[in-house]
Amino acid sequence: MTSKIRQLFQEELEQLAQIKSICNDQQYKNNELLDHYTSMANIFERNLQSMMKMTKISDSQQLYLQEIQHELEREIEERIKAEEKVADSYKRHRRNQFLLDLAEGNRSFDETASNTARQLKLYLPTMFHVFYLQLTSWQGIPFSRSAVDAAEVQAAIDTLVDKLNGCQRLVAWEWGDGIGLLHPALPNETKEQQINTGLGLKQQLARSFSHIEFAVGVAGKQGKMDSFAHHCYQARAAAALGCRLWPGRAVYHFHDGQAYQLLYPLADGQDAEEFIERMVGNLLDYDRNNNTDLMITLKRILQSSNLKVVAEEMFLHHKTIVSRKQRIESILGTSLEPFDVRFNIAIALHLLEFRC
Repeated sequence: MTSKIRQLFQEELEQLAQIKSICNDQQYKNNELLDHYTSMANIFERNLQSMMKMTKISDSQQLYLQEIQHELEREIEERIKAEEKVADSYKRHRRNQFLLDLAEGNRSFDETASNTARQLKLYLPTMFHVFYLQLTSWQGIPFSRSAVDAAEVQAAIDTLVDKLNGCQRLVAWEWGDGIGLLHPALPNETKEQQINTGLGLKQQLARSFSHIEFAVGVAGKQGKMDSFAHHCYQARAAAALGCRLWPGRAVYHFHDGQAYQLLYPLADGQDAEEFIERMVGNLLDYDRNNNTDLMITLKRILQSSNLKVVAEEMFLHHKTIVSRKQRIESILGTSLEPFDVRFNIAIALHLLEFRC
């Protein structure tokens, strides 16, 4: 009986030694809670050693000691998990901030940045395509930060970023209402190949995160680290513009925007608003006050080679279109014949389309 009791004591001491080893791990150095657990384990160890000398222990005392030990083990395990979660979150934040600074042009990729990437264990591809995954729908509803649970969305984005970074050779980071992504590129990949890669990414995420919808923007061509910010801008602009102009598509390539990509960054500025007002403000007011649709006719006139084509497209008589053109010119106070007038009005209409 005595030997059996001493064996139980010895087993308890061995388990306590394992707990103390965990608590003394260097990664938890200066952790007040684990220091407290270590102190508790030392006290418990001394008590056991004292009780071993007595060689007698009741069944109830033995159960009580085991319960204390198991509770201590559970608390230490939960604390370690919490510490690991905090460490993962901190690591993700540092990677995100580093890549975000590069993407927004706040930092150049010099030798210092290269060293930082190695410290963060970021294995950046030499040549890559940049994709931007813009969050457009959450649980079947058009995405809006003000209409969702911010903590739930943040948790989902964190999970997505971790999942993508877990894929071989992909580098992902949180960026605005979406995720930036570097994908390794092969020399001379075509636009179609880039789009197919974007479609593959979209389908992969849809299988794992069916409650989230993304619009995928693709930069114009493959890039290198010295042009990181430029290509990141293109990918994000492609997604933003594509959602406005072609909402039915799954992937938007920067080159599809053509001249629209030059105008889009200007659309929300004060200068653009004043330009729109100068060019077509009077016609907008006229349509609004008289419940007419002369703006539609103006667009067709600018898009067509002659008024006969406009009449056929709108299923109206040629004279009706001529009359509408004259009324539009009267309201705008200018002829629609000169090239520069047509050009400036067309620019104003495109800017207006972005702002709607």
